[in-house]
Amino acid sequence: MHKPADRIRNVALVGHRGSGKTSLHEALLFQAGVINRLGSVLEGTTVSDSDQDEKARQMSISAALASFEWQDRKVNLIDTPGDPSFIADALGALRVCESAI
Repeated sequence: MHKPADRIRNVALVGHRGSGKTSLHEALLFQAGVINRLGSVLEGTTVSDSDQDEKARQMSISAALASFEWQDRKVNLIDTPGDPSFIADALGALRVCESAI
């Protein structure tokens, strides 16, 4: 559903590798009702780490976007890679977000 710009929040999840960004991403999607069960990085069942390399390495390689509605706002949530080798995706996400966690 279309929302006016003042009702949209773009939020990047940033931090070093293993800091819990993908787990927080899963928890927020679960809490908002977008997914019906929490995925696990260790089990390779998260929404954002869907690539086979990400599952094998148990880490994000590229930024992943998911959206949900919360309190009459659309939240665009970007899970970014934490490994310095993939910093370009994290920096790209920050360019389009007004908030970061």
